[in-house]
Amino acid sequence: MTIATIRRRAPRIPTALFVACCLMAACSSSAPTADPPPVRLRVLMTDDWGDRPAFLAAVKAFEEQHDDVRVEVDKLPIRNMAEAVRGQIKAADPADVVQWHAYAAGAQGLAEPVDDLWKKAGIKSAEFFPGAVADVEWNGRLYGLPLDINALVLFYRPESFAAANLDPPAETTTFADLERYGRVLTSPDGSRRVMALANSYWAAYGWIRANGGELVTLEGGKPRFTLDSAKNVEALTFLSRMVKQGHAFAPAGATSSADALALFRSGSAAIHASGSWDLAKLDKQTLGTTYEAALMPRGTTGQTEGTVTGGSSLFVPKGSQNRELAFELMRTIISDNHALQLAKQEARLPVRPRVYSDPFFEDPTLKVVRKQLESAHPLLIEAFPEAARAWDTAFTEVMRDGTDPAAALKAAQVKAESSPAGSTG
Repeated sequence: MTIATIRRRAPRIPTALFVACCLMAACSSSAPTADPPPVRLRVLMTDDWGDRPAFLAAVKAFEEQHDDVRVEVDKLPIRNMAEAVRGQIKAADPADVVQWHAYAAGAQGLAEPVDDLWKKAGIKSAEFFPGAVADVEWNGRLYGLPLDINALVLFYRPESFAAANLDPPAETTTFADLERYGRVLTSPDGSRRVMALANSYWAAYGWIRANGGELVTLEGGKPRFTLDSAKNVEALTFLSRMVKQGHAFAPAGATSSADALALFRSGSAAIHASGSWDLAKLDKQTLGTTYEAALMPRGTTGQTEGTVTGGSSLFVPKGSQNRELAFELMRTIISDNHALQLAKQEARLPVRPRVYSDPFFEDPTLKVVRKQLESAHPLLIEAFPEAARAWDTAFTEVMRDGTDPAAALKAAQVKAESSPAGSTG
């Protein structure tokens, strides 16, 4: 049957009506279809990250790759992050990506496990420094992606050691060597000492790790607190003895390391234990002096090696409606090219060792930091707020009040074990 035949059999339509119908059909077929609204990805970053150009460049790159997505970034102090996320989850209105410590978020039930997304993306733990993986892992599950990393190392003034005919800190330095330095480098009036200690229980944990100690381990998904272990008592006793003998400046002020850095910059302290975040301050502000870096000392025996990991990670909060898309944004932020820019612009060190092949990391100080990252570990006790406060109190009492380290750590152990986390262990 031909088209002509079909037309002959069709009912007749008045010409005016036929034209009107054609016009309506044409208008209907040519009317634009409304695009769906873009997907909103809500990101909650710490206030020292959320407005940084290198971070915002990563967000922009992600949006350019995803035309239907808009990223909204809010900022909070890191100390308020857990409380804010907990409140969002309770209100059934969580952000999609949060910067904090994913291991702690996993321990506190705030984060979605993302093991399946690691596998889907082909990401391997071996790509990262061990301490970076530890920042996102809890009880055998992965709860995010590592974002940046740093570690406590020893910055020192070589001219101070040369003037005293002392070999500077090296890979074999021990706690006893630092005490020997103190006897030589401390001036009679105490205005110059071998080092200044930061008012930071995070930094103090670096000394614990350097002596082979640990504050908490996880056994069967439950914490086992070891605050009063022999190695921890040794490390805190060493720091206390350095202060009591006048060889180290005691922690001062409310800030974690600003006072210690000021003493180092002025030449009053020959050693400053800190991390990569101080590099820019030293380069810009330490006028007329030089500084070098060394690994943390090998504890009391010379056989231990370790330090504390700093930095942060990204996680997807419980209840996020954009879990996979959020993970893709996280992957973009930590990708090699953006990680390198963050290092160059913000001294935020990459979590993947392969990025350190860039010539930027040929700097001798950064080489030391990179080596130290291999034995750095995060302060896992922060997953348990009551126990973390007990550790903080013990460190403060020893450094400020001269409390016996063994007694202070024993009291902290009791508090940790009686906390909600400890009582379930």
